[in-house]
Amino acid sequence: MPAGRHRSFDKELALEKAMLVFWKNGYPGTSLTDLTTAMGINKPSLYAAFGNKERLFNQALLFYLTKHGSYHSEHLLVIKQCLKKRVENYLLSIAKMLTDPDLPKGCFICLSTSELAGSCLPQQTSSEVKGINQQTLSFLHDFFEKEKIAGHADKEVDVGAMANYLLTLQFGLAVAARNGSDLAALKEVITVSIGIFN
Repeated sequence: MPAGRHRSFDKELALEKAMLVFWKNGYPGTSLTDLTTAMGINKPSLYAAFGNKERLFNQALLFYLTKHGSYHSEHLLVIKQCLKKRVENYLLSIAKMLTDPDLPKGCFICLSTSELAGSCLPQQTSSEVKGINQQTLSFLHDFFEKEKIAGHADKEVDVGAMANYLLTLQFGLAVAARNGSDLAALKEVITVSIGIFN
């Protein structure tokens, strides 16, 4: 009996292409044909490598976080800079990604979050998206708590409110970018928004 055939495509590259389709169209707006066409594979290969559409979407979310979501937070950890400058650089890094001409406009996580309210996502995927947002909030909460202890933030600051503020601002920037705002427009919003750190 002949051995099973080896996969004839690059799984990571195919996953990246699937991510871009989901990022552009959202979960309900993406068909299996959209995915197989972009990935350059047939449906049996998609199922064999990634499972069903939902499992592929969840893998695409994690791929997005690794490639486009995680590096922004590095700007918050540059201790030699003041808190205001670090938050500004963090938001500018996000804004540049949101308006990158080589990527779909906006944020994949923000788009997926907006699909939660309309029950557009399967239950497991909804839990994944909520979990990602909660992890971001927890990270920002811990960040501001440490800044407060270190004396870089006002001792009266509500770290929970600050974490919510920053995540809400990120989502607002993402929606604006998806609606056509360019980097210059997002920079103006960021400049006004970080005024609270004076």
